[in-house]
Amino acid sequence: MHKRVANLALVLGLAGACAALSVGCGSDDDSSTTPKGGAGGASGHAGSAGKGGSAGKSGAAQGGGSAGEAGPAGSAGVDQGGASGAGGDQGETAGSSAAGEGGEGGAAPVHVYTADQVERGKVIVRSQALCGGCHTATDAGSLELGGNAKFASSTLPAPNLTDDAAGIGEWTDAQVIYAFRNGIDDEGKQLASAMPYWLFHNMNDADALSVVAFLRSLPHSSVAVPPPTAPTPPTAVTPLAPSSFPETSLPSTDPAYAEAQRGKYLVSGVAQCVKCHSPADAARIPIQDFFSGVPPVPTTANPNPIFASNVTPDDTGLKDWTAADVAIALKTGVNKAGVTLCGSMPSAAKGYGGMTDADAHAIGVYLTTIPPISKAAAAPGLEPACPVTP
Repeated sequence: MHKRVANLALVLGLAGACAALSVGCGSDDDSSTTPKGGAGGASGHAGSAGKGGSAGKSGAAQGGGSAGEAGPAGSAGVDQGGASGAGGDQGETAGSSAAGEGGEGGAAPVHVYTADQVERGKVIVRSQALCGGCHTATDAGSLELGGNAKFASSTLPAPNLTDDAAGIGEWTDAQVIYAFRNGIDDEGKQLASAMPYWLFHNMNDADALSVVAFLRSLPHSSVAVPPPTAPTPPTAVTPLAPSSFPETSLPSTDPAYAEAQRGKYLVSGVAQCVKCHSPADAARIPIQDFFSGVPPVPTTANPNPIFASNVTPDDTGLKDWTAADVAIALKTGVNKAGVTLCGSMPSAAKGYGGMTDADAHAIGVYLTTIPPISKAAAAPGLEPACPVTP
């Protein structure tokens, strides 16, 4: 029986209260590819095929486990596969590691990844999705992504994501990917929406497997993070469809069009600026006017709330910014006016500073070419000075 990692909140970056730039993206198509065979593992829960997808084929188990169940055709746009056997595209993704996955009752899993996969996963986890903001404890001696029992005042602890039995060591690749793309853990239980599976749902197969490759490369932490103490079980939220994100205004013949599409993918399936820079519902899920900013609302408990500025190319946003300006702000934590970005917006010392120049520029091309939205109260120039830390 696989050991549960409570609430796999791969909050791959809940640190993203980004103070002046946003990121969020996915594929340009809401449809999923035709599901393929399930990876090895106990037969999984049947998953719905993406919109327009056909029923998944039962695949042979990769390492002695039973085949994953096929996902029936559907229209929900949810990635295929179950939390256990992972029929559908998760099955193939996980099975693409060289040795495959051992199933329950079969040989122990042998994970083989390329150096490029591990490196890409490192960039995603550390410098785009920002997993460590939640899953790495601040206590002395805590290991990277070794779990954070104090996250969210311990009502929603961020679990151990290392390849230890106390973390994801007994999970298959398919289970890990299914959890952070669909919000279902290895026992079929719903994860809280604080883990933005509703965004990572749009992450492509190659990047998803790279995330797993990097997680399994980390030093093992034996810290067993306790389950959350939230009073009510989490409920599922609908993933953001790539079509809900604004499109670049560049024509497909423009030399920068492909780069803008890359930027859209990064901000709709990997990074999380859309979460901070967009109006949201009660569950803090973006719902409209993506990237238009959210003016601060001071409270007695938080007199200096984070300022999430308008990052659309409007007069009240980034009209005079170039893609290079956006990239510099992302990687250095200083905006075009020379103002240091505050709150959770990462600086060059951590977070987005490790993003590749190409990815940062692609995000800049996308954000500076989407339709402008006017929101004077969230104009970047209104960002307050960073509070002085004693």
